[in-house]
Amino acid sequence: MPREIVIGNGSCLIALDKNIRIRDLFFPKVGLENHASGHIFRFGVMVDKTFSWIADDWDVSMRYLPETLVSQCLVKNNRLGIELEINDAIHSFLNIYIRKIVVRNLTERQREIKLFHSHDFHIYGDDTGDTAMYDPSLKAVIHYKRKRYFLVNGITDQGSGIHQFAIGQKESFGKEGTWKDAEDGVLEGNPIAQGAVDSTVSFKLNSQPKSSNAIYYWVACSRSFKNVERLNETAKKVGVEQLLLETENYWSAWVNKQNLNLSILPTDVMRLFKTSLLIMRTHVDNHGAIISSCDSDVLQFNRDTYSYVWPRDGAVCAMAFDAAGFQEVSRLFFEFCNRTITDEGYFRHKYWSDGSVGSSWHPLINGMGESQLPIQLDETALVLYALWKHFQKYRDLEFISKVYPRLVAKATEFMQNHRDLKTGLPKPSFDLWEEHAGTYTSTAACVCSALSSAAKFAKVFYNSKRQEELNAIVSQMREAMLIHLYDSNQGRFIRAIRSDGTIDKTIDSSLSFTFLYGAFDTENAAVNRTMKAIMDNLWVKTDVGGLSRYENDEYHRVSGNVPGNPWFICTLWLARWHIASAKSFEQLSKAMTLILWVVKHARQSGVLAEQLNPYDATPISVSPLVWSHAEFVLAVSEYIAKYQQLSP
Repeated sequence: MPREIVIGNGSCLIALDKNIRIRDLFFPKVGLENHASGHIFRFGVMVDKTFSWIADDWDVSMRYLPETLVSQCLVKNNRLGIELEINDAIHSFLNIYIRKIVVRNLTERQREIKLFHSHDFHIYGDDTGDTAMYDPSLKAVIHYKRKRYFLVNGITDQGSGIHQFAIGQKESFGKEGTWKDAEDGVLEGNPIAQGAVDSTVSFKLNSQPKSSNAIYYWVACSRSFKNVERLNETAKKVGVEQLLLETENYWSAWVNKQNLNLSILPTDVMRLFKTSLLIMRTHVDNHGAIISSCDSDVLQFNRDTYSYVWPRDGAVCAMAFDAAGFQEVSRLFFEFCNRTITDEGYFRHKYWSDGSVGSSWHPLINGMGESQLPIQLDETALVLYALWKHFQKYRDLEFISKVYPRLVAKATEFMQNHRDLKTGLPKPSFDLWEEHAGTYTSTAACVCSALSSAAKFAKVFYNSKRQEELNAIVSQMREAMLIHLYDSNQGRFIRAIRSDGTIDKTIDSSLSFTFLYGAFDTENAAVNRTMKAIMDNLWVKTDVGGLSRYENDEYHRVSGNVPGNPWFICTLWLARWHIASAKSFEQLSKAMTLILWVVKHARQSGVLAEQLNPYDATPISVSPLVWSHAEFVLAVSEYIAKYQQLSP
């Protein structure tokens, strides 16, 4: 189930599904400890002795308040005669999840209305050794294990706090959890349980005919009981209304600090541009890690997640933040990279947000029994390229000098040495889709761009000899690509030379990398023919449309009648091609058509998935995917720049 709303502050990240239920809760590092891990935090209502969990029989609308990380959700049930207006947020610097619920009685009679929140914590990501208890001095429920504390509390506008509570065991001995206890409208009040536990709390309102009341609910997150108690007192003293207002104002000010002229954009594009920046920011840990997605539903398929830092994805995000004017965020990422890059000068497959090496499926030997580095070389290359783009815009020499020895010098030395001296191309590594090892055109293009960036850095530091040496290598590699990775019969670049020497001529959208990062000019005939082949063969010819990854892509494949499912990032690469090659407003309009395609297929809240069903456009795989949002920000930023360039 896609995540409709994601909120966060760089220490805490929470994702809500389409029924306004918490499914992911990261704290205190974004991406590292998921204390929900996809389990459902249910939300329900009892009216006139009729109970209902918020589910598909409710009319649910989920958006963000404009230009903020505060949700604006509307939930209605005509059968019950009730409507809920809900605002969710994580305070901009306090680790408190806050929810305001305006309850509207749509009937002409007085009614008793109860609201229920259940909490299915899996603290540290598992369900063993947890404790949940009711603290009568605080009149709150606390879940804890080791150094993680989560305090649940709330108050109504009628002055009452938690009405009833239940704490019990789950997932063992046939016990489903206290959420089942809620369905008769009465919670039994068991005060403590340990092991695999959950809790449910209720709030009661005496609602007048055709009237509204409010419930204020919060979950304070901390590493100690004392601190979680302080956060609880802050929530009570300051009030949820004020905390929401502070959060709304903070993110509105943050997202509007960029200095791009967005006035030339259609309103829906401008809105998604800002929403994308905000969603991206929720996935950035305050110590620089940028995770790919908070959506843990992928756990159901391979028992692993997207909540890692892929240096490539992070580099694209850093470029997007820089393009939009958020250099402080991209700096955090480069500092993270400076800490994690190996002493040899390359990045491993992926990382946890604390900088430790993540899981991998890349073997250390190839099919012929020969040793190989289990890396994707484009990840190292794109970080260096992104760093140059950052410096090119901001000229922050003092910052660059701190990361130069590792992110530039060591990475450059590694890529320079990691070449096949016979061909002049990079030695085999895994492709950006993480499926096969070989010498890929997309990887070679990235390395060309990275070494060219390193040469420019050498010029900045007045090392003309190093600059000349690197420029010579770049020229040789470009020539080698045209010799070994170009098919003269078809007049386009091939996908790869596999490690066993076989030629892979699959048409792959990642061949866009030949122009995307400046390895070749958009005027290059080979690039033009390659892009035409991509457009002709990879466009999904259904009512949904969009560009697939490559021919016969089997990943989550829905049908053999299309080359693969449409991906947002691939479609946006095509948009960026039209932008880069446009010489008139008419040509530039082709890019806007694709940008508007993205807007059309975003979720109601603005969330972009990884890929779509080619027939009904429903999200497939993780949602959101931060890379999708980053490519949208880059495409829009480049569109604005080209529009201004073409203007008189």
